[in-house]
Amino acid sequence: MKEILILLFLPFFGFGQNCQYNELVLQLNTGIWATEVSWSITDSLGDLIDTTSQVYFDNTTYYIDVCVPNGCINFNMLDTYGDGWQGGSYFLSDSLGNVISSGYLQESYSFGSNLFSVNSSCPITGCTVLSATNYNPIANIDDTSCTFLSDNVNILFNWADTSLPTNGLGGSYTDVYGVAINEREYAVIGSTMGTHIIDVTIPTQCLEVAFISGAFQGNGVTHRDFFSMDNYLYGVCDQGTSTLQIIDLTNLPNSVALVYNSDSLISTSHNMFIDTINKKLYSTNGTVLDISNPIQPTLLFNMGFSSHDLYVENDTGYFNCTSNGLKIYEMTTNTPQYLGGLTSYPDQGTNHSGWKKDNTYVFADENHGLSLKVIDVSDLSNLSVTALFNSGVDANSIAHNLIIRDNFVYVSYYHDGLQIFDISDPYNPIKAGYYDTYLPNNHNGYAGNWGVDPQLPSGIILVSDVQSGLFVLEFDYNPQSICDGDSILFDTTYMTNQDLYVTNSYDSMGYADILVMNLTVDSNSTSIQSISIANSDSLFVGGDYQTTEGLYTDTFVNQNGCDSVATTNLTINITSIPEQNYNKKLVKIIDLLGRETKEKRNTPLFYIYDDGTVERKIKLY
Repeated sequence: MKEILILLFLPFFGFGQNCQYNELVLQLNTGIWATEVSWSITDSLGDLIDTTSQVYFDNTTYYIDVCVPNGCINFNMLDTYGDGWQGGSYFLSDSLGNVISSGYLQESYSFGSNLFSVNSSCPITGCTVLSATNYNPIANIDDTSCTFLSDNVNILFNWADTSLPTNGLGGSYTDVYGVAINEREYAVIGSTMGTHIIDVTIPTQCLEVAFISGAFQGNGVTHRDFFSMDNYLYGVCDQGTSTLQIIDLTNLPNSVALVYNSDSLISTSHNMFIDTINKKLYSTNGTVLDISNPIQPTLLFNMGFSSHDLYVENDTGYFNCTSNGLKIYEMTTNTPQYLGGLTSYPDQGTNHSGWKKDNTYVFADENHGLSLKVIDVSDLSNLSVTALFNSGVDANSIAHNLIIRDNFVYVSYYHDGLQIFDISDPYNPIKAGYYDTYLPNNHNGYAGNWGVDPQLPSGIILVSDVQSGLFVLEFDYNPQSICDGDSILFDTTYMTNQDLYVTNSYDSMGYADILVMNLTVDSNSTSIQSISIANSDSLFVGGDYQTTEGLYTDTFVNQNGCDSVATTNLTINITSIPEQNYNKKLVKIIDLLGRETKEKRNTPLFYIYDDGTVERKIKLY
């Protein structure tokens, strides 16, 4: 849609098709509540150059021609409600397509202004960092407003199906889950229509290989959840006339088979978890199934309460019970036994989801502005929060789902995308990396990164974004290696020990910079050898030809590029002329062909004696 606005007739500027100065193109991208949005362009004296009375529609892109004179110009952003542009943004481009001004009106603001220059020298503030998502190529003064797409996380692929219906969250996608089978890796992602299986074995060349229709489909779907056991994928949905689905993955990548699709045991379920050791499927509606026969589940018992999410490890379950906090039960006998819980804790909200590794349990409350919590679960009768941590992006940031792998917790952080934290010290979690899957600066509602799964053998990270589908990412650990005894500079300190180092620092312009280094220390090698030589010989060791006994050292480079120290113990064998045996008797004389002969002059012959010695002689007389 192209709109040419000629709202004020100022002939000395020459608007529209008769522009006598500089014709620019305004690209206006609206978010939600677009009817509140307006804008204007003024010169350095505040005189109006252009404005609009247009009523805009949500989530729409407009192109508008404007004509401006040379000088320092202001682009003014207005919002009648005073809560910013809610995902909206603008770009002003010159006739060559160069962006000369861009931005958006932040939340809680009714007015904002960006200064830009047209064929003039003006003090223009903005983001001057080329790698930032809001880099302003005409800014000459950095205003610390730069935002960045990622740090220590790289994108390998983004898969999406644009034909899917859009739900009430403004997107089409739900949770994501990783499966490894037949020496290949797959991402399972839910949508408004069903279950999509994406081959991610070659993560830069992902391909959808199967789709399973949901029992309930359409824009009313916002939740699908998955878990696998053996070669079977289990799926549930929390809306409509849904079912428990069991999908046989044995023949991937060629085909899949829906082997169970019934609502007799589970119709709707927000989430589920499978205790693969004891072959039990736990639904958040309280139903617990026996899946020892993976395609014929049977009812075991009911927990007697519902939860929002859960984590089960060998018959011990950690249940996220929304306003009732965290509850922990033991279920070996199929009769739940209460072990402990956490009903009051700092920064408490709607207890939403959690994950456990060893004695560390991390959970999230699904409320804007609340931090994640770490608790020590070594004593279930004495639980307390040991640390709080968050993305640090916005006061209204909101965490959703999380999974722990190794010493890192991977969090789907809605508007902030994927956030990764080092929890090797559970009392001091440190942000280790991020990738923002949702670029609009809008922290209202529940848009952006919904699910995360970093558990595939290859180490790739699967992320689902409500609006943008599947992201296949990798965490860049920045691998470095040194030789034993050497050191390497990390931030401001020289490191000598093998470890994974993470710290949050600041670059020269004051922007946060997350430093990560996975340091390995390679060993130097040593060897000792003993060599003997005759007293008339020599050996090249210790950097020179040696003729005397002793220990000599040489240093080479081994296969790791480190020192290989070889020590040689050199000994000398002293040789002497043996005594002649003058009593020996000549047995015979032979020529060069071995024929017995008599002595001959000037002819080489062999003299064989009775003591076994042989002499070669030429007699010259």
